Amino acid sequence: MSIILTAIFSLAFDTLMLPVLSVVFLLSPLVRLSIFNSFFIVLEDVIKLTMNFLGGPIVFGKPSIGILVFLLFSLGILYDYRQKRKVMIFLVSLVALLFFQIKHPLENEVTVVDIGQGDSIFVRDVKGHTLLIDVGGKVSFSQKEGWQERLSDSNADRTLIPYLNSRGVGKIDQLVLTHTDTDHMGDMLEVAKQVKIGEVLVSQGSLTKPDFVAKLQAMKTKVRVVSAGDSLPIMGSSLQVLYPIRVGDGSNNDSVVLYGKLLGKNFLFTGDLEEEGEREVMAAYPNLPVDVLKAGHHGSKGSSSPAFLAHISPQIALISAGQNNRYKHPHQETLERFQAQNMTIYRTDEQGAIRFRGLNHWKIETVR
Repeated sequence: MSIILTAIFSLAFDTLMLPVLSVVFLLSPLVRLSIFNSFFIVLEDVIKLTMNFLGGPIVFGKPSIGILVFLLFSLGILYDYRQKRKVMIFLVSLVALLFFQIKHPLENEVTVVDIGQGDSIFVRDVKGHTLLIDVGGKVSFSQKEGWQERLSDSNADRTLIPYLNSRGVGKIDQLVLTHTDTDHMGDMLEVAKQVKIGEVLVSQGSLTKPDFVAKLQAMKTKVRVVSAGDSLPIMGSSLQVLYPIRVGDGSNNDSVVLYGKLLGKNFLFTGDLEEEGEREVMAAYPNLPVDVLKAGHHGSKGSSSPAFLAHISPQIALISAGQNNRYKHPHQETLERFQAQNMTIYRTDEQGAIRFRGLNHWKIETVR
């Protein structure tokens, strides 16, 4: 995208700014350049006002190779035929339409983003409504000096944020933080700095953690508490909050669990829910058919119990885990449980991001 924007600004620079600056340079021996200060101050103010109005940089997204080649070809023709008004209008309209398609793809999407050891799931419907379940975060096992903290990028800067930019996402309408583990919510401030967030949804139990509450306050974003019975509209349907049923402590078994039928498939997102929480879900929802299960706690041994899998009968397991992670997730025993259920298994540590995309039905792909 930077190539395209460079081409556009080069055209503006060549046709407008370069002639003006050339005249200024030629007049410099005769005229004090300080008289142009007011002009540049006004120009700076205009740029600041524009950025404030837009609320930040415009994120167009990453075009496919075919669209990129076509856009560059169109810009070349646009430059050659800049004197012919009808050709200009047609090409400008076409380029604008392609930019719109890149930023607002005419399809629905559910993606388990490859963020390493952690969780982040991006959901967007064809109307552009966006939902993000967790943001990931790096768990530190050693004390760092202050200068090391300042110089080290967050995990989101290298994984989640580039992915959102590539998909043309400039705003997240709803951010669900399932619980307070660092590998689920640790990068919330970094994400909020670069992406607009409409509201943050948390469990009541999460608000018992002072460090988590301090981060929420630093985000300066609307916060809403959700619990069993709430629903989040998306894709002409909704994701129902199944859990927590009671106020917990913000830990794994207090994870916000979401369930919904999206394009004909029943999705269940379980955060880090473990066997104890799974038993409560089974008791509360005796009829819970699931097609796609986001495996709890990265496929750990203590999650996705045999009883739970038998209860929900999923066809597909999605596992978000880091390559060669110290926890050995996913656990071999859990993988064997999935295999015993004849489930198709997708893993971010082996296949990269797991993306469901489509207009009326899902196509599944993995992206490295």
